[in-house]
Amino acid sequence: MIGISLNVMKTRGEHSFSKLPVFGARLYDWLLFKEPIYDGLREIAHDLVLETAGGNLLDIGTGPGRLLKEINLLNPYLELYGLDISASMIQLARKNLQDIPVNLLSGTIRHTKYENDFFNTITCTGSFYLWDYPEESLEEIYRILKRGHSAYLYEVYKDISENEYQLALKKNLRQLDWIRRILGPLALRKLLNLSYQTEDFSRIIEKTSFAESYTIEKISISGLPMWVRITLNKNPI
Repeated sequence: MIGISLNVMKTRGEHSFSKLPVFGARLYDWLLFKEPIYDGLREIAHDLVLETAGGNLLDIGTGPGRLLKEINLLNPYLELYGLDISASMIQLARKNLQDIPVNLLSGTIRHTKYENDFFNTITCTGSFYLWDYPEESLEEIYRILKRGHSAYLYEVYKDISENEYQLALKKNLRQLDWIRRILGPLALRKLLNLSYQTEDFSRIIEKTSFAESYTIEKISISGLPMWVRITLNKNPI
């Protein structure tokens, strides 16, 4: 029909994850809860605990809550919060974290009900690339982060060294069962295809209040050279 247009934004993945069934959440958790994949979560937890002296910590895209569990093992005095757009993931996280005091909510980081300057530390692992409104979401992180504190995003980047990645992947696959040997590389390739180029992270961040106070560092997690650690600092006035 002439004169009629649909103003529909193509989602990067938020819509799909918001509708994730319970079976999908359990399958994700099953894939994750296995060495050397799970080793990566321990690496991130250790890194975060070193950066967080005390107070509270928010994990965005917390999924089944495995990262929060590892953080609690390292520092049981931290007050933990988890946020995920998938109600199924939050349901599973409540089960996985039933013996840990934690505040879990289903929702998007684009709009939250947390108070201004509330969190000592904010983190996100492998979900930034799915945000449909990354600039607005980073502004919300800036709002709820305490002044003089930092957020840490651990994300896959697209412009990897393919040779280094393949060598590291082959080494990791030797430690997995045959099902994960098949599904793992497929999932990682899809993740890489959907992820940002390194320069895209800077382009997005520089449109936000973190523009003058961030760093991007290429790192390996679980031995895989496909990750960046993005540090976003909220400077004190």
